[in-house]
Amino acid sequence: MTASAAPRVLLACDYFIRYTSGLAEGMRANGWEPVLLDRDHDHAFGGRPGAMREYVRERLGPEQREIRIEGRVRELGRLPTVAAAHRAVRMLDAAVVHVQTCLPNDLRLVAAAGLRRGRYALTVHDVDEHPGDGEQPLPQRLLGPRLLRHAGLVFVHAEPLRQALVERGATRAPVEVVPHGVDEGTVAPLPDAPSLLFFGRLSEYKGLAVLLDAMAPLWERRPDATLTVAGEGDLPAHPALDDARVRVEHRHIEEQEVAGLYGDAAIVVLPYVEASQSGVGSLAKGFGRPLVASDVGGLRELLADGSGELVPPRDPERLAATLDDVLGDRAALERMGAAGRRTMHEQSGWPEVAAKTIAAYERHLLPGAAPGARRGRRG
Repeated sequence: MTASAAPRVLLACDYFIRYTSGLAEGMRANGWEPVLLDRDHDHAFGGRPGAMREYVRERLGPEQREIRIEGRVRELGRLPTVAAAHRAVRMLDAAVVHVQTCLPNDLRLVAAAGLRRGRYALTVHDVDEHPGDGEQPLPQRLLGPRLLRHAGLVFVHAEPLRQALVERGATRAPVEVVPHGVDEGTVAPLPDAPSLLFFGRLSEYKGLAVLLDAMAPLWERRPDATLTVAGEGDLPAHPALDDARVRVEHRHIEEQEVAGLYGDAAIVVLPYVEASQSGVGSLAKGFGRPLVASDVGGLRELLADGSGELVPPRDPERLAATLDDVLGDRAALERMGAAGRRTMHEQSGWPEVAAKTIAAYERHLLPGAAPGARRGRRG
């Protein structure tokens, strides 16, 4: 890489391709050249063959440089492509290698990335396993802690997560808080109808059952309230799901459908029983939608800008009462939506997130970084 060339960053991931693509977009906006290292992962896009490639191409354009490992982990015939990917990574002369915590799910990606102890950045999306998510794959259980321990810089999305890693001594690297990036959506006018949205992967920790328990007391106060449940995963058996006021889209939601779901919602509900952060909640800000969320994990920090109301976790009555109060105050709904949108522009748009990320690279990883920072000062 010549002195005049844009600095390169290798962004490596297994899952989290949407997040990684958003970060790549932000890196470009800040004058860096992102290169992706990934594998075919259409499972996250409804299983349609080629869907992941299509997503990356549409988002980042055909000129985006990408090193992709073909096939699945157990296909031994694909092993030569790992060596080719590793050679391509070495030829990049990347200023920074930045990986997502899920990388050990596919050991081929770990091998191709050529990680050097203390010289790579790592984003940890979840400090703990979420309830109901099941046991992690064996490679992740074995190598995930090692990946964290040997990183030169660690990113998390909320201060409670930083505190948890530091208190546990899980890493000697500096731990920096950078918000979850937000895609800017088109803001539709708030609907007149009292409509709620629960969106995303259906998993136990997201508390859908708590929201469904809250619907009966909410309907006593506000009989015209509706709920849309949209996403893949385990749908709990619950009588509220049989009510005509509940619309269920139990399937993969295509990218082009997301704006319509948010546009039809007066409130996006995050009734989580445990959380780190919420991409669904961050996305709500991009669409100018207010939030009602459980006070768990990093969700208090997410709503600290006035973009929503917090409720105690696992408390359907309080959730119902809060939803009723907020639905009855259109000025508050508009104020919350505007606050989230403003924060998105000022703090958590992808250019802003990438700028914060680059600043952390400069403090801790790039030539000239303070030696103490690179040998384990916790930020």
